[in-house]
Amino acid sequence: MKSLVVRLSVWFGLSFILVTLVMMVATHHHLQEELHDKNWMKDYPDHPDWKLHGSASEAEIDDILNELIEGALIYGIPLAIGACFLGYWLARKSVLPINHLNQQLQAIGAHNLSQRIELPEIDQEFQELVRNVNALVQRLEVSFAEMSEYAAKVAHELRTPLAILRLKVEQAGSSIPAELSEEIQAELHQLTHVVDQSLLIAKAEQGRVLMHRTEFDLCAMVSDIVEDFSRLAQEDGRAVHFTRQTGRNVIADATYIRQIIHNFLSNAFKHGKGDIFLELNKQKTSWKLSIRNATRSLPSPEADTLGLGLRVVDSLLKLQPEVICSRTNKDGEFLVELELPKI
Repeated sequence: MKSLVVRLSVWFGLSFILVTLVMMVATHHHLQEELHDKNWMKDYPDHPDWKLHGSASEAEIDDILNELIEGALIYGIPLAIGACFLGYWLARKSVLPINHLNQQLQAIGAHNLSQRIELPEIDQEFQELVRNVNALVQRLEVSFAEMSEYAAKVAHELRTPLAILRLKVEQAGSSIPAELSEEIQAELHQLTHVVDQSLLIAKAEQGRVLMHRTEFDLCAMVSDIVEDFSRLAQEDGRAVHFTRQTGRNVIADATYIRQIIHNFLSNAFKHGKGDIFLELNKQKTSWKLSIRNATRSLPSPEADTLGLGLRVVDSLLKLQPEVICSRTNKDGEFLVELELPKI
């Protein structure tokens, strides 16, 4: 039994049954000794009418003892069942603060470490636990803030030297072999992308990214992104399919929604196989964009990357609670569903 409530209930019920059995056995033994083993007669001088005579037969003694057992069972079984239910109620009430504590802990993430656990009217033992948990969360908040600030500063400091290196490579011109120049430019572009993504994550986690919600055509945006990725897909022997409907205006931050969709498609290319399918459907209060692709049976060559793309997506989605996103990976297929409020 893994449930603490069930264990406490069973323990409470068994304790009641054990106490009842002990009392019943002790009463039975004492009464048997008085009725059967002793030939007694007792007078009360102060009350001449009170007289007890030990004149019961063996059969009468057995009847008395049997009735004692039957009466104990008749009253004891319902009481034992009631004790189990009472124990279950008491156990649930006792562990209720733990349930509230778990619910509040589940709601705390990297984006809201300033939140603290609150359990009013709790026992002294739970008060000490809550204080320790809140102290731990506070230490995590300080550590996350320092780490995020450090990452932002490092990323910001790297942007300038990378830009200077790119300019120097471009100015070198013919002094550097064309093939080597292209390789250097590609590596610098990749480093610049990593720095920009890291800086965006740090700013988003610090809440320093401002959302500018505007009305825009989601279908036109997706079509533009699909057109760019279709060129990459042709080189890799793959294709991008986009199914759409008319009237697709939504309200969100267009810049970051574009980046979210772009990162999901990049993830599909890096870690998926075969064609990629996008579908835009109208819901009651939103437009839902679905991105579906088959996954590789073996890890892709890019499996050991930093995973900045999806982390950027998660950071941006937290800043836009009106945008609902779900991801499932089942039966060799990865599915992303993105819902944006429509006009």
